Order: sequence, then C-alpha cells, then structure tokens
Amino acid sequence: MNGIYGRLRRSWRLACAVLAALALVALQGIAGAREGSTLGFLVVDTRLAMHYGPFEADCPLGFEPTVEENFLATLGPDERERILRPENAEEYANAWKGEFINGPGGENVCQNPKAFLDDPRHPPHRGIQSPVAYGLNLDGTPDGRATPLTCEHPKFEGLNGEPAVDNQLYRAVGCYKSRRGTGESQQQGSELDPFLIELRGVDDLENDRQVEVGIYSVAVDDLVLRTPGGAPLPHQSFRVTSNPKWRNETTGRIVNGELRVDHLDRLFLRYRLFTWGAFGEVYSHEFRRVRFKLKLEEDGSVSGLMGGYRPLWNISTIGYCCRGTASTANMDCASEYKTFALMADGDPDPATGQCTTISAAHRIGGIPAFAIHEGE
Repeated sequence: MNGIYGRLRRSWRLACAVLAALALVALQGIAGAREGSTLGFLVVDTRLAMHYGPFEADCPLGFEPTVEENFLATLGPDERERILRPENAEEYANAWKGEFINGPGGENVCQNPKAFLDDPRHPPHRGIQSPVAYGLNLDGTPDGRATPLTCEHPKFEGLNGEPAVDNQLYRAVGCYKSRRGTGESQQQGSELDPFLIELRGVDDLENDRQVEVGIYSVAVDDLVLRTPGGAPLPHQSFRVTSNPKWRNETTGRIVNGELRVDHLDRLFLRYRLFTWGAFGEVYSHEFRRVRFKLKLEEDGSVSGLMGGYRPLWNISTIGYCCRGTASTANMDCASEYKTFALMADGDPDPATGQCTTISAAHRIGGIPAFAIHEGE
C-alpha cells in the first residue's frame, strides 16, 4: 500500500510541477508577447450586465409581477379574498396554473408567448427606470434615433460616464425577482457555456493596430477542470469545436491594453440543454453586430464587456419550454416576451418596421488557456 501511495504522491507532484511550468510559460508570454504571439483565454464568466443601483431608483414600483400576481390582478377584491382562503387552495392553484396560463389552442405562456401578445391579462413589464447601465454604444448614435438597422429607443449613460450606452435587455429584465435577487453577490454562474477567445499576430499588448480574433465554442467532450472550491483552473488546453457554426473569426485591435472588436456581423455559440439529451446539443446562442471591449490583465486573464443584438426568441433568460416554467418557476413568459417586443431596438422587419432583436451587454471574464485546432 505504501508503494501505491508513494507512486500517487510522486505522480501528483509531477502533475503540479508540469502545471506550474505551463503557468510560468504562459505568464511569461503574456508579460512580454513577442511579435506575432498567440494568446488564448477561456471565458468562464458571461453574466448579463446587470447594474445594481439603489432599488428605489432602479425599480420604484417594485419587482415585476409574477404570473400568479398577474392572475390575482384580474380578480375583484371580493373574489380575491374568497379564492385566497385556505379551504379554496385547490381551486386557487387550478385557476392560475391552469386556464390563466393557457391560450385558446392549449398553448401555454412559456411554450408560445407570441400567442398572448394581445392578451391584456399578461401586461408588459415596467422595466428599469434608472438612466445608468453597463453597455456599449452599439448603434453609433448619440441619442438612439432610428437608423436603417435600429428602431428609435432611449439610451443609458455608462457607469463611468460613457455616453449613449445601449442595453435594452437590461432595461427589460432589471427588475425581475429571478434576475435581481438581493444584489450583485447573488448573481452566480454564467449565462453562456464556456468558450475560447484566441488572439493571433499580437505584436504589442498595449497598442496593436490589428490582431486576428477567433471566438470558438469548446469541443463538446472537453471538461473544465476546477479547484475543490469550484474555480476553473487556468492554463488548460481545450479543443476548438468541430462545428463550423460555432467557430467565429474576425479582426480587432489593442488600444491602451484593451482588446477592441468593433464589429462582428454574427456570432454563434453552443447552447447546451442538458435535460434534452442529444437534442439539447444542437442549439445556439445568436448575437448580431457584436462588439468586445476587454482589458488584458497582467495575470493573463481578460475582463470587460461583450455587446450585441439578440433575437427575441433566442434569449436564454426567457426559458421558453413548458408549463412548469410558468406554473412552478412562476415566470410570466407572455409578459416577458411582450416587453422584449416593445423594447426591441435592432433589425427592423422590412414589412412591419417592428424591431426583431434587442441590444444587450454581458460582463465577460476569462482565464488564460490554450486553444487546440485539431487537424491543422
């Protein structure tokens, strides 16, 4: 037994030494990138860019109503008092979890929210009232005026005073109970699966007129190794996905230590629905006219913002699926979709003029990593 444990200890020491050596090499490469260097990052933090200002300023009318609260709002005072009595609990549950979330064709508010656009029982949400938000100026206008690619919309001011920030998705969801919680510390995890950013042809980490930028989903079988506390380990190697749809390439520049990608027409990244088995491996997050503004940190990580326009039906915050999203999670997807449709500011439909995408921003955090291009 001692021999086995000894070999295990030696193997562990060797593995630690290899990881330390890789970390040192990677950090040396970050600190003094030579002409034509390649840098890689695994993006592990992709939260929707929520600004947690004073609640009374952001949401002066309180949280957005749940589907249950919208149901109660349709009742008169006497009926509301009656149905909320303990002896009527079964009738109450059947009422708001049954007919109220179903349309005339049997569809429910989270399976087909478009069917409820004209249903006044599911009103649009009020949205964020504060003038301040994270985001980027995506449409290039100072005032949100209509352009060939956008609809007229209000602008935010950035947290550091940046003018004319676009982030209509935050305006729509910033007062949701499920989103806002009790503060920024409660917003955990990432909305998107981990993905790779690779910079090629880097000549100067402070200012470089042009670098090649690859944005790739990770191969489906590659796992992210983590510490016992759950933090992803830096300097791991990951295979780039074999699906060409999830391999995105463009150019960018480095300005004062920040990576700027000013325009990427379409960005697709894998969206895994684990509960759907093999069917859940084929979905994609879609972003249009994407911009990145990421700080290249001294420790080899990156942090900053990704902004772009998201098709309304593709927004994963909605969780469109089935009856349980409304009856158990208590989300009024009909009200949510109606809000998105009203606040949409991108890609007007040529026939109706109604915008079909909504501006959004994600806070990005990435750790140093290596991208493996198999077969190249």
